[in-house]
Amino acid sequence: MKNLFIKHSFVFFLILSGFANAQLNSTEIKKLKSNINSATADLTSMQSDFTQTKHLDFMENDVKSSGKLYFKSKSKIRWEYSSPFKYYVIFNNEKMFVNDNGKKKETELSSNKLLKDLSKIMLGTIQGSGVLDETKFKITYSKAGSDYVAKMVPIDKTYKKYIQQIDLTFDGKSYLLKRIKTTEPSLDYTLIEFYNQKKNTSVSDDKFAFK
Repeated sequence: MKNLFIKHSFVFFLILSGFANAQLNSTEIKKLKSNINSATADLTSMQSDFTQTKHLDFMENDVKSSGKLYFKSKSKIRWEYSSPFKYYVIFNNEKMFVNDNGKKKETELSSNKLLKDLSKIMLGTIQGSGVLDETKFKITYSKAGSDYVAKMVPIDKTYKKYIQQIDLTFDGKSYLLKRIKTTEPSLDYTLIEFYNQKKNTSVSDDKFAFK
């Protein structure tokens, strides 16, 4: 009787798991991509709050931070952290600029393939399906509640060294990205969640100046 109960409980769990994260068929995937494209087709700028959770296996507690994301003109992104420390990272065309509490570093992305591809991924997370690059990732799509999840496993050798998988969660109503989780081969991960997203709001060019 006990074994029968355990077996039935396990089957019930599998059924619930299937409902909670149902894979999309080809028609549903095509429609999802179309909806994501439509949601971002007229996107010229964005401002969003975000929280970031960094899980490191050797640390007892996760590292949590928060800040704002700014996007403008298809190629400019600013990640501005306000807590617990103040620093920001700017991607502007072919350059990356970091200001860590006054310690500044500027990098030409053309000289670093990984950073250049990272910049494209960051832009893609805002611009929609541009991030869903099936030449570098094997991607499976599923529905979780009212939202959609794209699980991206790298097939590119360079990516495989640093990334085990990327999970993107798109809001089921706005089709904007609401969550991105990047898992490293060590199983450490970074989770970023977006909220208070404002499309086509006024964003000053000064936000993307290297200074």
